[in-house]
Amino acid sequence: MVLDPVALARVVELQTKSHRLLRWMAEAIDRGFISVDAAHDYASLPAAAHAWLDSHFADLPVNARPAREELGDFARFFSTYLETSFEIVRSPGKQLHSPDAHCYCPMCSWLVNAPRLRTKKVSKVDRARARKLMLAALHALAGGEGRTLDDEVANELVGDRSLKASLSYVAYARDLFERAQGRTEGAATLVLWRGFAWKPEGSPRRDFELTATAILAAEACVRKCFVYE
Repeated sequence: MVLDPVALARVVELQTKSHRLLRWMAEAIDRGFISVDAAHDYASLPAAAHAWLDSHFADLPVNARPAREELGDFARFFSTYLETSFEIVRSPGKQLHSPDAHCYCPMCSWLVNAPRLRTKKVSKVDRARARKLMLAALHALAGGEGRTLDDEVANELVGDRSLKASLSYVAYARDLFERAQGRTEGAATLVLWRGFAWKPEGSPRRDFELTATAILAAEACVRKCFVYE
């Protein structure tokens, strides 16, 4: 199945605004606007998220506020974040900070408030699930081209390092549509994200931004791998 550009742009916007709202919510906890327990309900239960978003709609940051008609899908998508990528820490405490992490001696570092949002840790199970999602995306894309891939070829393509970012993009995009329905693959989604949003050596790409254009380019790259008779 080839991705529809209009539908893709819509779910990418849901992801972008949901992420912004989650970060704003973490700050709102520190301001006392939302309690930690309430935040967990709003950010993990679709019905609670919808009710809270509806009643506080005017208070939401403009850049994180969905259109009213998108509220249902937005609430369902937003409620998947605590299962896929982040944890809201009740008592984050302090952490040692050093600008650019160049030196942690007492003269060059100091204690700062630790972030309220903590990135989830991924397991071998999550990585294995992410691989299955890439295989599923590959088979779906091949099917959209009228092709059938045998397991050996599919596994070779998924194992090709040069295709990792593109396949991660395509699988992540397919998962965005599932999350808009409140369905989530858990931290396997985070593994897919790191496949294109992180550098190969294992650190986040600074100022990375998810776009439908980049996803469609990745899809086109993967489609070129199919050999036609």
